[in-house]
Amino acid sequence: VLVSSSLFLLLVLVLVTLPKIESAQYEMGFCNVTTTKLITDSNRRLQCHCAGRNSYTKCIIYYPCLQIYVSYNNASLHEALVVKDRRRITDECSYKLRDYDCGTTNGVYRYVKSFSERWGSRNSSYECYYNSKNPARVLLTNTAPSTILTVTLTLLPSVGIVAGLSIKCFKEQISLAMLRKFRLGSNEDFVSVATASDDEGSG
Repeated sequence: VLVSSSLFLLLVLVLVTLPKIESAQYEMGFCNVTTTKLITDSNRRLQCHCAGRNSYTKCIIYYPCLQIYVSYNNASLHEALVVKDRRRITDECSYKLRDYDCGTTNGVYRYVKSFSERWGSRNSSYECYYNSKNPARVLLTNTAPSTILTVTLTLLPSVGIVAGLSIKCFKEQISLAMLRKFRLGSNEDFVSVATASDDEGSG
């Protein structure tokens, strides 16, 4: 019980509790798009199918990096880069292209264009999430487990750990009591034998 509860608690802390704590650090606001940039990363290239050629031919293109900058809560002092969620908080691109999106060269830019039209239209506004400790990034989504679910999943294994520790201590106390009883019985037997030997010697 103790081992399984400890492992379960560890998983809950990593997958549920910590994400909930991180999520609570963000506040919902309104973002206003100020700038959209499309740059290429010369240090990273993609091999895509070439349009108009056979399926075995590959074209190498530079990785397209879409950057969408916004101001939030009517504050124009700082511009923040839009990223999808907390896992992308260190990204330098608003849209992270997946390798399997590279079916064709045109397809790559189709995905980028679609994302840009939805989130990067200049002067458009939408809900976003910001953290005052990291004003250079805003999130499009900030999903996390509910508070009730987080508390429940955290308490259940904690109760199991307490129960496991209690059972372990109880077993140790029983073992010590049995050991003391065994030693006490051995001493009484030794005293009885010694007394009998003394009586026989006196007779």
